[in-house]
Amino acid sequence: MTDSNITYLSGGEQTTINATITELFPALAFNVGVSPSTPTEMEAFVNGLDLSTGKAKETFVNRSNISSAEGYIRDMVRIRPSTRTTKLTNSIAILNWIRGYNAQRTISKVVWGYRQKPAGVPDNHSGDIFLVFEDQTVKPKVIGISLKAGTAGSKEPKLNSYVGTTFRKRMWQRAYPNALTQLKSELWDEVYSRIPGLTNRVTAQNYLTMTPNRQIPNTELKDRILDLFESDPLMFDALYVRMNTICRNKLISMINGNLNATKQWIEQEFRLERRNVEVPMILVKAIRGGAQSRSDDPLRDFLPAVTSVNAYLSSGSVQEWFIDLMANGHSTMTLTMTIRSDSEYRRAKQKGKLGAFTMLKLLYRS
Repeated sequence: MTDSNITYLSGGEQTTINATITELFPALAFNVGVSPSTPTEMEAFVNGLDLSTGKAKETFVNRSNISSAEGYIRDMVRIRPSTRTTKLTNSIAILNWIRGYNAQRTISKVVWGYRQKPAGVPDNHSGDIFLVFEDQTVKPKVIGISLKAGTAGSKEPKLNSYVGTTFRKRMWQRAYPNALTQLKSELWDEVYSRIPGLTNRVTAQNYLTMTPNRQIPNTELKDRILDLFESDPLMFDALYVRMNTICRNKLISMINGNLNATKQWIEQEFRLERRNVEVPMILVKAIRGGAQSRSDDPLRDFLPAVTSVNAYLSSGSVQEWFIDLMANGHSTMTLTMTIRSDSEYRRAKQKGKLGAFTMLKLLYRS
């Protein structure tokens, strides 16, 4: 297959495979005991590997994760060559970082924390991969590694989630059990009911079917959204701006209304470097040609002292917003947040902007 015949991935599908390259590939290489030194060598190694046997199998928690990995590896060819090369280069840098850590304390195996975590690791742990040490009589027995990849000057998001996914988190479910239903209702009233050409068969109740883990849009509504995109892009974008503002304001009201839920959310979901816990976590950033661990985390150190919060929109921005964390009314730390579409909207893939419904991307950037 030539490059001209490949349909390259974008949005969430691309993000998942990019993450697989930087997380899974170095774990496989370490466990199998190979040392690829170029992107071509790393790609050839993974493509030729049987994930279900030998040391490669030890990289996975279960068979389901092996099946997922096999699919992502097959689809790696659908990542644009320049991006694929960068991610493969980063995977080698992370492998070399793991080998350096192994020189300090011997690692038995590296486990991919894709869906499930290794035995003894909390389900909500933010680690992407886990180093399981050979000497299990010394604590910690396992450490989690949160991986980021970029350039020397880039600032990768520390929270990389979605609005609807966040509303389903346990702390928000307890604090605001009806928040997702309320968001759905407000999006209908202010956005989706205003899509031209809808018949009365599409209602506030059936325009979007919600399950515990999914959302399924009404077929007629999807067709009218596409019609609007192609006939009146200005109105399409205006409704998207309104949609984004509603999502930001809803989350802002939840944050400002419950300090304890906010602190728990930040602690569990913002990939803070963990210390003095059963399974510590450290942050490692892959930069082309190398990888660096970050040994300090100001947010982690500041969070316990926080006594109040104030979230608010960024003036003049259609996607940015902020959270001010305050300690005893004196010190303040500001978190830069973003809610945006994960991809552009187009006929071939109608999941961006208005096609995202409750699942706009949610990022904590710095």
